[in-house]
Amino acid sequence: MDISENSSESGEATELSEIESLKMQLESVNEELSRQTALAQDYLDTARRVQAEFENYKKRMAKEREQIVSCANERLLCDILIIYDDLQRALEAECEADELRNGISKIHTNLANFLKENGVREIPVDGKFDPSCHEALAMGEGEDGTILEVYQKGYYLGNKVLRTSKVKVARSK
Repeated sequence: MDISENSSESGEATELSEIESLKMQLESVNEELSRQTALAQDYLDTARRVQAEFENYKKRMAKEREQIVSCANERLLCDILIIYDDLQRALEAECEADELRNGISKIHTNLANFLKENGVREIPVDGKFDPSCHEALAMGEGEDGTILEVYQKGYYLGNKVLRTSKVKVARSK
């Protein structure tokens, strides 16, 4: 055996050693890829579950909101029915004009109390015109911006305008 044969065998052994090393690295990379793929799949599954839970939450909240509104409307309508019954009795009663007036006055008081208990209050119309809560239907002569006449009262529900006051407003010439 001469030196060239020895170095050729040594070169082949080195190549085989490098191939084995590369195979091991490839196997290691494939294992890491499998782990990362499994981890990504877990994240994807978790994201899908969270998304489904959120959609269910939104549906549940919408249903609860609908039930709350329905319950509030039911309560409101029951209270209004009491006043309706009073009006029905007043219409069916055979009575004098004064008695009828007193009955209607009591119904008016009951309705006013009901509205007050539910946060409804009248919009003041004594003074200057305010476009955020008054609606000008006509103009007249007088001090500019002063409310001259009220055609229909307006109301707040809490701090929100429920219905604007319909008014006649003064305009100076």
